[in-house]
Order: sequence, then C-alpha cells, then structure tokens
Amino acid sequence: MKSVSLSGLLLVVLAMSSAQAASLPADTGIAWNATAAQIASDCRQQIAHTQKAIDSLDARAGSGSKAQLLLDIERTSADLTDALAGPVFLMQVAPNKDVREASNKCVDEFNAFNVRLGADSAVYTIAQGALRTSPTPVERRLAELYVEAGRRTGAGLGADQRAQVTKLFDHLNLLQTAFQRAIAEDRSRITIDADEARSLPTEFLKTLKASGSGYEVDVNESTVTQFMDNEAVAAARRRFFIAYNNRGGQENVTRLAQAVALRSQIAHRLGFRTWADYQLDAKMAKTPKRVFDLLDKLDAALLPKARSEIAVLAGIKKQDGDPSAFAAWDYGFYEHRLQKTKYDVDAEALRQYFPVDKVISSVFAIYEKLLGVRFDEIKPAMSWAPGVREYSVTDVASGKPLAWFFLDLYPRAGKYDHFATFGIRPGRATAAGFQRPVSAIVGNWPVGAPNRPALLSHEDVITFFHEFGHLMHQSLSQAPFETLFGTNVRQDFVEAPSQMLENWMWQPAILKEVSANVVTGKPLPDALIAKVIAAKHVADGYYYSGQVFYGVYDMRLHSSQTSLDPTKLWFDLKGKLTAIAAVPGTIPEASIGHYMGGYDAGYYGYLWSLVYAQDMFSVFQKAGLEDPVVGMRYRKDILEPGATSEPDVLLHNFLGRDVSYEPFYRYIGINPP
Repeated sequence: MKSVSLSGLLLVVLAMSSAQAASLPADTGIAWNATAAQIASDCRQQIAHTQKAIDSLDARAGSGSKAQLLLDIERTSADLTDALAGPVFLMQVAPNKDVREASNKCVDEFNAFNVRLGADSAVYTIAQGALRTSPTPVERRLAELYVEAGRRTGAGLGADQRAQVTKLFDHLNLLQTAFQRAIAEDRSRITIDADEARSLPTEFLKTLKASGSGYEVDVNESTVTQFMDNEAVAAARRRFFIAYNNRGGQENVTRLAQAVALRSQIAHRLGFRTWADYQLDAKMAKTPKRVFDLLDKLDAALLPKARSEIAVLAGIKKQDGDPSAFAAWDYGFYEHRLQKTKYDVDAEALRQYFPVDKVISSVFAIYEKLLGVRFDEIKPAMSWAPGVREYSVTDVASGKPLAWFFLDLYPRAGKYDHFATFGIRPGRATAAGFQRPVSAIVGNWPVGAPNRPALLSHEDVITFFHEFGHLMHQSLSQAPFETLFGTNVRQDFVEAPSQMLENWMWQPAILKEVSANVVTGKPLPDALIAKVIAAKHVADGYYYSGQVFYGVYDMRLHSSQTSLDPTKLWFDLKGKLTAIAAVPGTIPEASIGHYMGGYDAGYYGYLWSLVYAQDMFSVFQKAGLEDPVVGMRYRKDILEPGATSEPDVLLHNFLGRDVSYEPFYRYIGINPP
C-alpha cells in the first residue's frame, strides 16, 4: 500500500467528510439579463440614493465617532458597488450592444461618483479622525487607505481647486472607458487566398469564414498566435500584423495623448512633479527613479541576448532563401520554426494534448489540492451569455461555501478582447454574515472546429493557470471590507501570486497532469515534455526586453515635463530598447489597454512583482509543488489577508525572511546587475 503522510491522510478524511456539503445555488443575486433601460434606470437611482446617504453621513462629520462614521461610509459605498456589480460588468461581456452601451454609461456615472467620493472633504476629515481613534488594526488600515485616497483625489484642497481636480478626473475616466470600448468593438479582419491558407493548421481553417477561394480571418487575440506562427507567406503575415497593430484606430492614440495631458495636470494640482510620481507614491516602488534603475539594468542585460536570438531567426529566414531583412511580422513564424527544428517542439502538435475540458478539470484539481478547496459546476448556469460556465468554491476542511466564479472563455462580438480576471462583486463582512464574492475569468481562446473540442497552446494553458491564481485571490480573501478585499493590494504586487503559479506549467509532473491527447487520451510523453522545457528560455531575451520596453514607454510617457507624441515616443524607444524596430504605418499603443485601464505608470509592475513571485516559488520548490501544507500557508499568508497589511509584511510572513532577488535573476537567465 502506498504510504500516506498524516497531513495527507487528514486532508483525505476532511475531503470525505465534507463531500456532501451543500454547494451554492446558481443565483448569485446579480441580474445578468437586465435590459439597457433597466441598467440606465437602476444606475441613476442607486447612485442618487448612495449620494444622499453619503451626504447624510458627511453632515455628521463634526460630531460622533469618526471611526464609526468611516465604517458607515465604507458600508454605504460597498452597497453601491454590490448593487451595480452587474450593470458595470456587462460592459465587458454582454452579447447585446445596447446593453453594453448602457453599461458603459453606467461605468462612466459610477466612476464620476467615486471621484466625488474620493474628493469629499468631509469623508477625508472623518478618515483622518478614524485613523487616530479606530480600535482595531484592520479598521486603522481602512482609515489609512481612505486618508491616502483623499490626499490623492484632492479632498484636502480648497473648494475651487477640488472642483477643478474632480472635473479633470471625470474627463480622464470618460477617455479611458471610450478607449477600452474602441478595442472591444474593433472588427478588423483580413482576407487570405488559397495559397496563403495552405500552411495554416486544418483545425484553424475550419473555424474561418470562406471568402471566394480563400478565407476571412478575424484579427484579434484569439487568432493572432495560430495565424502568425503558421502563415508561411510573408505578405499575409504583414497584412495581419499591420491590422493587429492598428486596432483601436487613431482615435485611441488621440485619447491616450489627451489622457496623458490630463494626468499631468492632475498630478501638478495635487502637488506632484509628474503623474509617475503621483502613481508610485501609492505603490511599493515609491519613486520613478527606483523603477528606471531596475528597468535600465534589466535592458542592459537582456538586449544583447534578444539581439542574438533575432540573429538566429534571421539566419533561418536566409536559409529559407529569403534574403530580405528580418521584419517584425517574421518573429512568430520563425520562432515557431526554431522550436520545431532545433528543439523538435511543434506547437500545433502540442495543442493536441491540451483539449479545453482536460485543461480546466486538471487545473481545478491542482488548485483544489494546493489550497484546500473544492470547485463544483452549477448547471444550468445563471449567466450573461450562452456557453458561460458557473462554479461554486467550497472550503474542504469546513464544508463552508466560499465564492462563485464564471468562465467566459471564447470570443464574441463586442466582448472584452484580451484575457483577464474580473472581481465582479467583492466579499466583505455584513450583519448577515460574510458576503461571498463573485468573479470571472474572461478570455478569448481559439474556438474548436465544428464538433471538435477547442485545443489550447501551451501558452494558453499558462495564461489560464495565471488568471486562475487571480481568481483564487478574489475568491479566498477574508478581508472584512471591500476596500481591503482580494486583489486590492498595491498594484506592483498584485501580479506576483499569479506569476508565481505560472511556474507550475513548466514542471514535468504537472504537465502530465494537465495533458491528454485529444485522440488517444494519453498525457504528454516524457520526451516531448523534456523538449518543451529545454526550449523554455529560447526567447527570454526578446520577451523580457519587450516587457522592459513597455514599462519604460509607460514611465517616459508619464514622467515627462512636456507633452509627448505617443507614436513618436513608441518608435524612438522601440528601436533603442528592443531587437526589432517599430513598423511604420502602425500604432500599437492604440490597442494596449493597460495604459488606459489602470496600469498607467504601472506597467513596470509585471517585472517588479516577478521578483516577489520567484522568491515565493522557491518556497514551493523546497517543499513540493503540490504540498498542501505550504499551499495552505500561501492561502493564509498571501491570499486571505488582501490589503489588510502591506505586501512587504505578507511576503515576510510567508517567506520567513526578507525578499531575495536571486531567484528572479536566475529565472530570466541573467547575472545579477
């Protein structure tokens, strides 16, 4: 009989004892089928009702307990967030365009309300008093963040200046939502002829619409990898590349430029030198100098590696008999060729081992074991569109239902055009008990051929594992206030837990768990796994120098004392910081939602948080990747607290020491700068 550790046996017993625990019902309490008229009406009424309640609390600022008043303000604000959970989220996913537009307007109105609340001088005064008098550490933490937010939204300014800042924030929010909608509503496509279609995978071709003797190819996140990796005709790759890097249009470039100018005005009015200074004041990095120091050191180490990688690909292109210069639209095709020739890894053959249902069920099983939870699918799902799947999360040890989540994984017209986790309704403590959170992973996986399951790339699987890490952060947090809940941590830490979990998808035993050939049902063979892992770092220089570029572009855009042309800056920096120059006639910045979706002067956080991610992973490496004891420590020390403590404290609690950079440098394959 196989030996079982005492801790492992205990988990088995607990799992058996709670197996019959009741799952959550399908109804989350959020209305997904609201009409455009209902959304408009509910949005106005809920915001007006909440504003009246806040005004009433403001009137008591001069008397009574500041600590209790702040709790009342937090509860009132959270009530509004919960009431508008559906109306706000539907902007991203609703199949009906009128509903999306109504939701978009509701988002604008909700953002405007939050700007007013943040700049409310009475709330700021109450929070300052609560910071001195709140009786518990978590309530003082709440007050601290309210004070910080008030300082950063102009609540401490005079009435006239405060009104001016509020107006600027309102304008900024309108630009940002318009930018995101332009990407989601983009319908770019190209047409390819029969010769150009010949090299594309048969399963991919079956998903395309016929056009004469060729096909129409939608240009979006769900098609880019399969097309660019497999299209042998350079002219077709070029057409796709240019269309892909013009999504959003010149209107979005204008919106970005206007947003940068508004951000600069806001920063100056709030006493900061630049928007970058303003943003980093509330992050772990604190100053632009610390960010630039890290990015400059990394680029110096990575760029030579990136150039050598491109030189190898350019050599393959010449061997193919094409003497033309290596172009940006060549990268995916020849990197894929290198994987197949030198490393004998065929990405399309690899897809055959990752049918969607196998990946989902296997990822679930890993997270269940690691975090001591159980996922149950709820059928029929109560959701916003056909094909969306709904699940409950239950704690194994207690049998206690914890959360709901949804998976909306395939493209639809007007839907959010990337891959992300949305915290639809946060959890919080209420008089009726702890409110269970609702979250969703929204993605754009390639669709399956008719009557065939969708097949994923290894990169798709990594992305899903990453996003599921965010989902668990949103589902398992136990922070008692919405302001402190789940992923509401410092932005340059928020990616660390999910980045850490990406490492699982490079471990031989785990790759066997998540794979099953779509025909034979057999897992990835050992020999192919070894080849996949051997090729892991083949493009690290190109990839991470690209991440440095995105971060530097963002920081330069938001730390300049003068206005900059977003496209000119893109072209200038791309040629200096990466191995492939920008392509004339493209405006890639028009479709990068991060710069207009909360990561402005924050994109560097992907690299910054990777330092913490790799150090946390080192703990699992020592104990075992599926060790439930370490997994529970991670759940308790990192996921459950949310923003009740600063990330440095959470990290020290989990690591038992200060953070080390060594695992990060090893991971990206460079010597310590």
